[in-house]
Parts: sequence; structure tokens; C-alpha cells
Amino acid sequence: MTLSTGEMLNNRYRVVRLLGQGGFGAVYRGWDTLLERPCAIKENLDVSPEAQRQFLREAKLLANLVHANLPRVSDTFIVPGQGQYLVMDYVEGEDLQEKLTQAGGPLPEAQVLPWILQVCEALEYLHQQTPPVIHRDIKPANIRITPQGRAMLVDFGIAKLYDPNLRTMSGARAVTPGYSPPEQYGQGSTDARSDIYALGATLYALLTGRAMPDSVDIMSGDAPVPPPAIRLNPALRKEVSAAIEKATQISRAQRYAGVAEFRQALTPVARPAAVSSPTPRLPQAAPPQYQTPLQPTEVVPSGPAVAGRSRTPRRFRPRISRKVLVRALVGIAVLGLICLLFIWYSALGGKILLTTLTADYRDEKGVPMALIPAGEFQMGSENGGDSEKPVHTVYLDAFYMDMYEVTNVQYEKCVQAGVCTAPDSYSSYERRSYYGDSDFADYPVIYVDWEQARTFCEDWRGARLPTEAEWEKAARGGLKGGEYPWGNVIPDCSRANYYGCVNDTRRVGSYPANGYGLYDMAGNVWEWVWDWYDDNYYSSSPDSNPQGPDSGSYRVLRGGGWYLGPNYLRVAIRGTGSPDGQAIYIGFRCGVSVLPGR
Repeated sequence: MTLSTGEMLNNRYRVVRLLGQGGFGAVYRGWDTLLERPCAIKENLDVSPEAQRQFLREAKLLANLVHANLPRVSDTFIVPGQGQYLVMDYVEGEDLQEKLTQAGGPLPEAQVLPWILQVCEALEYLHQQTPPVIHRDIKPANIRITPQGRAMLVDFGIAKLYDPNLRTMSGARAVTPGYSPPEQYGQGSTDARSDIYALGATLYALLTGRAMPDSVDIMSGDAPVPPPAIRLNPALRKEVSAAIEKATQISRAQRYAGVAEFRQALTPVARPAAVSSPTPRLPQAAPPQYQTPLQPTEVVPSGPAVAGRSRTPRRFRPRISRKVLVRALVGIAVLGLICLLFIWYSALGGKILLTTLTADYRDEKGVPMALIPAGEFQMGSENGGDSEKPVHTVYLDAFYMDMYEVTNVQYEKCVQAGVCTAPDSYSSYERRSYYGDSDFADYPVIYVDWEQARTFCEDWRGARLPTEAEWEKAARGGLKGGEYPWGNVIPDCSRANYYGCVNDTRRVGSYPANGYGLYDMAGNVWEWVWDWYDDNYYSSSPDSNPQGPDSGSYRVLRGGGWYLGPNYLRVAIRGTGSPDGQAIYIGFRCGVSVLPGR
């Protein structure tokens, strides 16, 4: 029986209104009178003894789940003879079914893919639990988008622990025609691939404006196999359509083996399509002049820099005192020693002059770089996905990092010199003319794959791509434990360029630098780094100057981009990309060692 508005549950929760209702119960918006905050209350009406035992077992597991794209379960209780209840965070915003209905047709790929990728991360987290948690009711109505652009996977009342020895029981079925795979109708046991089917069907509906036929009707031949998504929406990229088709195979064996594979199939090719609604724009900042923020220390012309403080010119003295003479002799001796070190370093094949560790440095192409000092830092995050764990201590030698992302004009010079190959596309999302257009000379180069980035850094700049560990340390800006380059303050459009701020790339250096003087370490474009990607690398990573796995299928991307939400701006977030993949949201920057060797 539906609960009434104002009704109290467990002497604590007041029912505000009904949000949704089905054959197994209902979801209500409630008010927690103890903590004085809104909540969501999921009701399960199966009060049989076995159902109650299963409910409590699963509720305990759900209460321990912590993920940025999942609501937190805060309480569970049973009202004898009435029902079982889960109390969760109430997620403000609209669900994707509401957005789909309002649009009256397909939603833009640029809008949808970032949300689906976030849902993929949430599902990976659920499926990696022991035992795995299978959501079993993924559909547009169960994905809510917060005002900040975060996708939240909701409705945990029917989530089930995975037991490979059990088939789906009729009393436990929870199906949504058009989204549930055939095994949820009793055609087999459910597992992680059941969620993959439902998420693929959800993506199909969002990008075509049309739900798929019911899976059991397709299986029996009562309904035709749905056409590929690209046939209904020609604006889609064929790779996205192919990923959906594989995810929604009737046979579980023909689907992706895990959500990570589905996510990786979408990530390297997630090229945004037109966005239907306008997004707020920020005023254009003046192009950076690539001037280092600090005055350089004294340098010896045509040679390496000399250690010491910046000096103010003194008045002319007619006599040279003994103290001045001694200092001059010491200076000459120091200079001679530095020259010897330089000769030694050059003999070892060093890429740059040995400099004193100044806070800034310009390479031979005139590109400003900031010093990242040697030392330890804490890498990873306990607040992210499993690939970001465990948090571990890493020691890095000192190195320099580009202050800015590599720009169109910098990359163009490499192309003109015959060292680099041109980007895969000369346009950006909103600009038909981008690469090669002087109006966007100081914007990040995009549509370059990993090998093109490596060639630019090594063969043109005499530098290299930074390692993943170097990138993260540099992004943290010297702060300890911060989620973002500026600390733990929640992102807004004054700090970084991400989805909902500017619907394209921005001029490099448009936002404040971090503590090391680096710009755009969060947002604008994802950045290629040196390492191969491995989900479990942190558990075996060396504690000194890690270089990443010896091999792999994907390279690591860092920093988030303009097309994804604020959760992807975290310094510890790990993205992946096929080494030969180019995208509208991928760029890079270079680094260089202070000491010999990588």
C-alpha cells in the first residue's frame, strides 16, 4: 500500500511525496527529522522471512559502498507486516528519462557519453565488490544528473549480490521492458554482463530517441533485431554504435566481458556531437605571452645557470675591495666546476644543460617549464575507483614540466620542420577552423595520438612525455592530499574548463596556475603521459621513479577535459586511450629530466 504524505517511518523519516512505484514497492522523497536533511526511501513489499534475510544481508553491503557516482545508503529497517526500507541520499537534479522526454528525440552524443562513462565507473566499482553487486535495473530513469553535471546511478532497492550458482528467481525479478536482458526473465542467471546489456540499451535509447524492443521478444523472434544506433542517428560515430551493438547482444557470451571493456570502447572515440542547449561562456583571456612568473636567477651567457639569488645592480665603486675580489675568484671557480659538470653530463647524452634548480626554465625552443622538485608524495586516492588505489608513497627525482599544454602554433612548427605529422583534424568541436588558424594559435593542439605526442616531445623538443607519477605530482602543485590542483574546493568555471563551462577548448593559461606554476592541469584537454595503463599497477608499482607497466593495450591519459564533468578534474583520476587514437579532447605537454636518464 502506498505510503501517505506526512507519514512517519521508524519514528524518524517523514514521507514527503511519492517518486515512483512498481510491483515490488515504491520510492519516496523523505525528510530525515534527526539530521534535518532530505533523503530517498526505497520500499520493498516482499516481507517473507527469506526475503527479509536477503534484504538485510544486501543492505549491510550497500551501506558500505562509497563512490562519487552512487548515492550513499545511510539506514535500513523493517516495518513488520508492511515492508523493508532503504534510506539513501536524495539526489537533486533530473533523470535521463526526463531529459529524453523533454528533448523529444535523441540527446547529443557530447552530452550523453560523459554521463555514461561516469556510470561505467560506478558499475566497475559495484562489480569489483566481494561478492559483486549487480544493479539489475539500469535505465534512463535510474540515472540522475545533478546540477553540477554529475551522473548518479540510483535505485539500489533491487541490487543483488552475485551468486553464480543461483538462477534468477521469479520472486526476485525486476525487469524493465526494453532495458532488461533475457536472463532477468528467468532465461539464465544474472551477472555483470546483465548490467552491461542494460547500460548499452540505455545508451541506445538516449542516442536514438527510441527504446530497444524487449529482449525476450527479440530472442523469440516476436520482435526484430533493432537496427544499429547509427542508422537511426547518422550523427553518431560508428565506433560508438558498434560498442552499443556489442553490449546489447542477446547472448551474454557475445557481450563485453566486463564494464571496463565497454568503457574503454567508448572512451577513445567519444567525439562530442552538437549540444542542444547553450552553455555559459567565460570571457576570453588574453593569450599567454609565455613569460615565466618568477625573475630568473643570475645566468652566465652561453652557459648553464649559476646558483644564487637574484641580485639588484649596485652602484659603481672606484675601487675593488678584497671581499669583492675573493667573491669574484670563488665565482670563477664555481663556474669552472659547472662547466666540467656540463661536459660530463653532455658526454652521458643529457638532453638539457645542467642548471641550478631554478623555479623556471626555457628549453631551446623557448618553451617555459617549471621545476618540480625531487622528493616524495602520496599518489592515488581513497575517494576514487579501484585503479587509484592503494594510495602509496612515491619518490621522484627533480624534473621540469611544461607550464602550458602544447599549443597549435608550437605543434605547427614541428610539422613545418618535417618532424611531426599533422593532427587528424584541423577543426575543433565548435570551430570549423582551429589548427592552423592564427585566432587559435595559443589553444591546445588536439587530434594527436600518443606516438605523435612522443615524437613532438622527444624528436622536436629534446624532452619527453612525463610519466604518470610525474604528472600527478606536478598536478598536485605541492599540496598534500588535495583532490584537485588547487586543493579540496569543489570545482567551478573560474578554476578550470570542464563540461558546462565552455563548450570547447580554451586558450592555454586562462585559469590560475597551481603551486608549481603549471596551468590547466585540470580540464581543457586530457593529456597523454608515458605509461601503459594497468588497473592494478599501484599494488606493485616501484616506490622510486616508476615508469609504468612494461606493456599494455592502452596508454594513460590524465587531467580530464572540457567535455567531462568536474569529477574528472581530480588529480588522481586515471583515463585511458588507445595509443593510435586521436580525439577532440586529447592533447599533451612535455617534461624533461634534471638528471641523466628518464
